[in-house]
Amino acid sequence: MADAAALTHSPRVTGLFMDFDGTLAEIVSEPSKAGPLEGIPETLEELGRSFGVVALVSGRTAAELVGWFGNEVELWGLYGAERSVAGEITLAEDVAPYASLMRRVAAEAKERLQATGIDGLLVEDKGVMVGLHWRRADDVGAAGRIVTGVAGDLAERHGIEQSPGKLALELRPPVEWSKGDVVRRRAGEEGLRAAAFVGDDYGDLTAFDALDELAQSGVATVRVGVASSEMPEELKRRAEIELAGPPAVLEWLRSLLAAIPR
Repeated sequence: MADAAALTHSPRVTGLFMDFDGTLAEIVSEPSKAGPLEGIPETLEELGRSFGVVALVSGRTAAELVGWFGNEVELWGLYGAERSVAGEITLAEDVAPYASLMRRVAAEAKERLQATGIDGLLVEDKGVMVGLHWRRADDVGAAGRIVTGVAGDLAERHGIEQSPGKLALELRPPVEWSKGDVVRRRAGEEGLRAAAFVGDDYGDLTAFDALDELAQSGVATVRVGVASSEMPEELKRRAEIELAGPPAVLEWLRSLLAAIPR
């Protein structure tokens, strides 16, 4: 465990890893209408000139992230299953064989949810993952139970996995990969001596786990949670720094930038 000052002491061997939705962008009811908070891309680009690693690790597709951030920072989509390098997107070898199956799952999920007659349900086709959202439903509790039931049936019949989110869940291939894997990999490749992860949701807990492992080997680590009314209790409990939404994240990132030795 360390305070944020450890991140700017030796920036060339420091890694800054971040979620996107709810962290660098406000949560919106329609995922396609999201975008980074004004000032975030420029600040990350500046940080990238000093830090060893500045990386976004998101459940979004890498193509979406490229559209918002270009090639100035590392971009990992689908929790690390995709990576964009100089605009070229690659898919992890063990995930690629499931692409056709997941397309079928997306089509079936859309058909099943449309048949419920409930307004406000959304199927998000991410290629090798499928997002099911009920944030826009009038009765989110009832909608959530119905979507969860459909997802459970699809997961069982197709031999795939489920992952929870905020008023949403995702269906994904039965292959282990996570944000934590990205943190471990890049920390090892770059020989990082300090690392932080900034996130707000269930999927970010694996990154916190990776930081804890790195701390045991002597790496200075900082777990940063981004607060909201939907913040998972475990993430809130484990966060060493808590920030009040994306505007506070931007302020914190700028404070890191200002503290880098010149």
